Amino acid sequence: MIRRLLRQFLALGCAALLLVTSASALTVDQALALLEELYVNPIPDQARAAQSLEELLASLGDPYTEYMTAEEYQQFLSGVEQDSSFVGVGLELTLAEEGARVVSVIFGSGAEAAGLQPGDILTAVEGQPCAGFPLDQLSGALMGREGTYVSVTVLRGEETLSFRIRRQVVEIHNTTATVLPGDIGYLDCRSFGQETGRYIREGLETYDSDVQIWMLDLRSNTGGVTTAAIETAGAFSGGGILLQMRDREGHYAYGWYDKDPLTDKRLILLTDSYTASASEIVASAVRDTGRGISVGTRTYGKGVAQSVLDETNSPYFDGDALKITTDRFYSAGGNTTDAIGVIPTLLVIESDTEAVALLLCEEDPGEESCEGWLRLRLVGEDFYVNAAAAAEASAVTLRALLGALAPDVELSLGTAEGWTDITTAQAVELFDAAGDSRWFTDAAASPYADAINTLATYDILRGSGGGLFHPGDTMTRAEVCAMLSQALNLYSGSTGSFTDVTTQWYASAVDDMARMGFVEGVGDGRFAPEDTMTCQQFITILGRLAAFLNTDAYEFSQDPPVLDGGAAEGYAPWAAVSLLLLTDFVMDESGDALSLLAALDPEAPILREEAAALLYHVLTGLGLLVY
Repeated sequence: MIRRLLRQFLALGCAALLLVTSASALTVDQALALLEELYVNPIPDQARAAQSLEELLASLGDPYTEYMTAEEYQQFLSGVEQDSSFVGVGLELTLAEEGARVVSVIFGSGAEAAGLQPGDILTAVEGQPCAGFPLDQLSGALMGREGTYVSVTVLRGEETLSFRIRRQVVEIHNTTATVLPGDIGYLDCRSFGQETGRYIREGLETYDSDVQIWMLDLRSNTGGVTTAAIETAGAFSGGGILLQMRDREGHYAYGWYDKDPLTDKRLILLTDSYTASASEIVASAVRDTGRGISVGTRTYGKGVAQSVLDETNSPYFDGDALKITTDRFYSAGGNTTDAIGVIPTLLVIESDTEAVALLLCEEDPGEESCEGWLRLRLVGEDFYVNAAAAAEASAVTLRALLGALAPDVELSLGTAEGWTDITTAQAVELFDAAGDSRWFTDAAASPYADAINTLATYDILRGSGGGLFHPGDTMTRAEVCAMLSQALNLYSGSTGSFTDVTTQWYASAVDDMARMGFVEGVGDGRFAPEDTMTCQQFITILGRLAAFLNTDAYEFSQDPPVLDGGAAEGYAPWAAVSLLLLTDFVMDESGDALSLLAALDPEAPILREEAAALLYHVLTGLGLLVY
């Protein structure tokens, strides 16, 4: 592998799709020359026949490579930075019965200097009651000329307090830091701009001594500058390689962080389906370094980075710009986020994300006071839940948390005698959470029950309905495509690759798997979707998946060692490389996985339980599924 300096990349997610290509000063020939030099994929033949810039860029089929006029480029840069300012007191509010509840206090504002805190309830402004007034009217009353003061009355618990707050210029950054009740440090990161790393650093340095846990909110953060993402991840993980980039020539660049971590406190990330690109760099770095856990939904799945060409680095531009996909990026552990995204430690629906995360923010109650508590060992760190209290005050949230736990999570119950180890199933029964369990009712008898139900917990496996998986059944070629496309999060909706796969329920899955190069037809434009898949066919596909997902697996597949004839006895030559990759690379630390591989008859049909177990070992072996 060739090491090169890491350029500054913009790794932008779905927000970039909002830009519209307009009339340009850049010519087709100039754009084509730039693409032939930098674009990550081969240039299609139809691109060279394009008569307009719009036609040229459309021929790539890449939503992230686009031309921007000068006006659009400025909008683009502003969208990345998301910084602004206004004159006011610096409070983020939400309506409450008594008036307005303080959600956060902006760092450096007059409200912070006066001593207001998140959770305070504003009941009066300048003596006028707040109850029943719209937020815009309350916000207007708090704003005014710089240097003037406003008096507010606040309810804090059962105590009524008065404050006189100075109005001043308040800077709104793309990242803000505050301390929530319970000594929870909260970092709200909405994008990764040039200054985001500094905002993160200042937040940690200001509040770390006051908190016992950090929460980094990456929900709806669609990306930004990769260097800012590296700085953010490194602030928690410390030094090392946190990002890998591979260009069209197969050369690698590395994103390094060379400083010590700024905190050793526990960390919880919040993610959703709009957590994209640079945010996924942070989420995957935290996962790969074991620095924290994530709660929420699977992230967007953007695994490519763009370089922006403008007047600072190319003679073709004058205020306008061209954004080109130049590299594929991979996590600290060499895993892609392309399509698959980042699978959270605890997969919960968006409406439960914040509440479940807050349940996990309790401090260790100690041996003598742990009765009614749960202790969860997640990614090597202990998290504590006051389950007895939650069962009364927020039973729905507790059940959502228990429903997100894999069968083999390390779990302890606090009793009068101290901590006692229990299983997830026992905790589910104890706190009446069976209705929130995602496990298959017919998987218990399978020797691979834990693997099957873990994949079900993370919505990687879906059964046949009614809570059934049918673990002992064989699989058709189409069913394998459906299973693996679900695991990879492929949902293009496209069809047409094969004449015998058109409108069936599995059509898009087959098409997506073929488009990615994981499966092939049987000749004459056919796929034979209803044919039964053999073990060696499944292993071949799984090896291709591993090479797509992980850089080391990819390099291994490009130059594999010679396969010993005995190890591949009964396997066709086309299956040998995948067998070797899985045996000697992906699953080399898992005795169970190796035993399963050795027991398979290459010509026998693959069973659903065997396919699930092998998929589980690939995802956990590569570090894509961590809990």
